[in-house]
Amino acid sequence: MLYRKNRRWQFLTLDEVIQLGRKYDSVSVWGETLSDPMMESTDCLSGRELTFRFDDGLVWRYRFEDGKYLRWETNDGRSGREFYNASPAKGDDNIIFLHHYCTMEVPGCADLIMDFDTGYAVLFDASLGHPAAPREIIREVRFGTIGGITPDPKAEKPHYTNDLVGKAIRWSHPEGKRRGIKYIFSSYCYLTYAMTFKDTDLCFMATNPCDQIKIRDDLYICSTIEERQTGVELVMLMNLSLMSDVQAIFGIGGTTEEGINMISSMHSGRVGTWEEMGTDLYHTEP
Repeated sequence: MLYRKNRRWQFLTLDEVIQLGRKYDSVSVWGETLSDPMMESTDCLSGRELTFRFDDGLVWRYRFEDGKYLRWETNDGRSGREFYNASPAKGDDNIIFLHHYCTMEVPGCADLIMDFDTGYAVLFDASLGHPAAPREIIREVRFGTIGGITPDPKAEKPHYTNDLVGKAIRWSHPEGKRRGIKYIFSSYCYLTYAMTFKDTDLCFMATNPCDQIKIRDDLYICSTIEERQTGVELVMLMNLSLMSDVQAIFGIGGTTEEGINMISSMHSGRVGTWEEMGTDLYHTEP
């Protein structure tokens, strides 16, 4: 049988979050994930200058120096030079998922999904420093357009959706190093995940706030924040025809026993399987 795993996370003050952030830059924060074979990259942005204009008035400008580094600035006064990774969406090379750390006093992160076919873009503009628990992410989800591309009037604009509510997907890793996880789209604003720990009889489950966004037919964004836990943000661009995804993570990891660390990573190519919505975990012998 399975047993509940006890997990706790250390409370951090805002000053402790700031001090932790000073130990990292936009390269070191990726840690060992830079050598992860599941991190796919494209250099299609290299040498380009792009401007994104969002419906709430924010303007975000990028200059991609090469396939690894970019410079960014916004009309609200933020700017920086960062290491980045850009990955094509599964099944469509004209949709690019950009992920990078934002080196600021209170560390932040940008996850930008840009569709060069339609001219639309979705930005997850995140930082640490939630007032109730500073290790947790606060963020704005921004909808906008790519400068220089007239949005296709026939294209569906990205929007919040309840298409996924009542469905469940089990995601597994083809390299077999990790056990996988079951995502249960339990309501319009929430995602439940269920998992077991590799080579143990321990399990864990949690329900967290979730934004579900439709990009186009069978291409969806699922983004959740592990509220009242680690506080990390996950942004997943899922192709539900191919049942594969690109996932980015940002936040502070580590349980009380493990110790804290900053996380910024990206990986591609999980394999998804549709399942019943029930909260069963893995089939195990009693």
